[in-house]
Amino acid sequence: MAVSKMKKLTLIAEVSRSDEILKAVQGFQEVEVRDVFQATENNQWVEAFFGEYQPESHQDKIQAINFRIDELTNAIRFIDHHGSSKDKGFHLKRKVLTLQQLEEKFDEVELDKELREVQALEDRFNRNLEKIREISEEESKLSRWQYLDVIPNDYKSSLTNVLLGAIDEVVWDEFKAAIHQQEAIYLEELYRGQTEICFSLVYLNTDQAIINEQVHRYGVVRYQYPYKELPKVRLQAISKELRSLYEDQKKMAVRIGQKRVNIEQLEWAEETLLARKNRLMVQDSYIQTHQLFVLQGWVAEDASEKFQQFLSELVGKENVYLELEEPTADEIATEIPTKLKNNKLVQPFEMLTEMYSLPAYHEIDPTPWFVPFYFVFFGMMVADAGYGALMLLATTIVLKTKVLPRGMSRFMKFFQILSIPTILWGLIYDSYFGFALPYQPILSTSDDVIAILILSIVFGIIQIFVGLGLAAAENIKAKDYLSAISDGFAWQGIFIGIILAAGGQMLLGSQGLMIAGVVIAVLSSLAIVFVPMLQSASKVKGLARGAYNLYGITGYIGDLVSYTRLMALGISGGSIAAAFNMLVSFMPPMARFSVGILLMVALHGLNIFLSLLSAYVHGARLQYVEFFGKFYQGGGRPFAPLKTEEKYVNIEQKEK
Repeated sequence: MAVSKMKKLTLIAEVSRSDEILKAVQGFQEVEVRDVFQATENNQWVEAFFGEYQPESHQDKIQAINFRIDELTNAIRFIDHHGSSKDKGFHLKRKVLTLQQLEEKFDEVELDKELREVQALEDRFNRNLEKIREISEEESKLSRWQYLDVIPNDYKSSLTNVLLGAIDEVVWDEFKAAIHQQEAIYLEELYRGQTEICFSLVYLNTDQAIINEQVHRYGVVRYQYPYKELPKVRLQAISKELRSLYEDQKKMAVRIGQKRVNIEQLEWAEETLLARKNRLMVQDSYIQTHQLFVLQGWVAEDASEKFQQFLSELVGKENVYLELEEPTADEIATEIPTKLKNNKLVQPFEMLTEMYSLPAYHEIDPTPWFVPFYFVFFGMMVADAGYGALMLLATTIVLKTKVLPRGMSRFMKFFQILSIPTILWGLIYDSYFGFALPYQPILSTSDDVIAILILSIVFGIIQIFVGLGLAAAENIKAKDYLSAISDGFAWQGIFIGIILAAGGQMLLGSQGLMIAGVVIAVLSSLAIVFVPMLQSASKVKGLARGAYNLYGITGYIGDLVSYTRLMALGISGGSIAAAFNMLVSFMPPMARFSVGILLMVALHGLNIFLSLLSAYVHGARLQYVEFFGKFYQGGGRPFAPLKTEEKYVNIEQKEK
């Protein structure tokens, strides 16, 4: 398979049809809207026929939708977090819908009413919370003075005064001793905390200077009692008010919980608004005058006929003019998107290509070429039939019983496929959750380490050989035949020569085979050195570049060493699993079948996670560095069709 061949489509209709055409394009989900206002040679018709046209700004509408989406998100979160758990509520169960089905059920009036009700509940709930916070703070402060049995202001006179204060516990004894030296001052401790002590002082006004000095000296914090009743009376009133507020909050929680049944409706509305927002986001990319609607876009060639049929069913063939044309060389070079086209077995692996970089429009898609290698490498690195069977069972159950987001579904299919080589290599290594069955394995991780190491390098040689062949094929497609020789065939020749020479000398004892191998390797090396001379205007520079290219053979040695990780990770994962089993086997029988079972589940769960993560990361690294580096450039722009967000539901062209 390869990169999808793209067609440029043009849609022209009466402006009254613009909304339904846009909905059809979005519902099809495989058309990227092209910006006709880009300054390119292919958009000169815009200047010629619509020179004075300026796209209308829709920022106000987008901001309004964003505001409403924020309201929905906050409402859902508020109901979820503060509603009574006794009330059942359901989030929107992911399902497959068409865009038409999604928007038909959307009721703007009902949504506005529901949001106002939830907002009123939230406002009241928050006011209560704020009141509870304020009163609780007041209660906390006043509880320090609960043993005060007089109202300070009632005891102030022309002769006496009262001071309430708080002091650090560290200097309390020293402060108390200083006060007790004054006979006419009465000191009473009212509250003792971990770090502070609250007290009251009754003194004569004539001793005010002494009090001020001691307060300043010991860092006393004065407290002004603000109430006209005793603290215990005020605390009783606060407690009663708090009980009333908490009761009100409980009633509020019940009313909020009753809104849980509407969460599904709110999420449905959010999905609809997100779809509308995406349509608004492209409205500055097409032309919409008072009479005419003109839209251009990109669609895959194999989906173009289906789109014409889809559009005709929704809008009517007689109501829209549709034209499909080949992209120009300028469009291919500057703006055409890349959409991968692979079969169902290969599609889940496209995410690895996307993580690296999509191919340019005319470049080869590396996905189907690396899939067989990744398939083998992943299985070889995890290599446990038990782990593989568990992967297969878990992913199959999830895929069969749930409608998943597309990205998650692709991820599940990815591991479902990779469970097969994991099982196969587990059978080869005789590894089942770290246990070995009583049969002779094809390869033993304890006795055949060297054989596994050699096999890893052989797999590496095969993949590098394929990568060099693809490099040659890409150059031939570009009609750069000399580069096909120096960058592809010559390096393959070196590998073939080395293999023939080594095999002829060490394995077959054939002198003739060894000489043939040396000759092939030398001729290939000379091609790498001298072909750049033919390509370069300066023969000296060309020779230097060729010599430098040949020096790159050291990099190939490093590449082959990288493939030894296939052996290392496969053996280490099995050894760790076996060590876990041995650890549990040392337990007494009673513990082995109680705590031991739980320990086995936890330890093997950890090992499965680490094994899958290592195989995923290192398998990808081998593709990106050792394989892609031989032939692949990337740099393609991702195909970005006008579609829905699919936050809660999956949108399909037709109901399934």
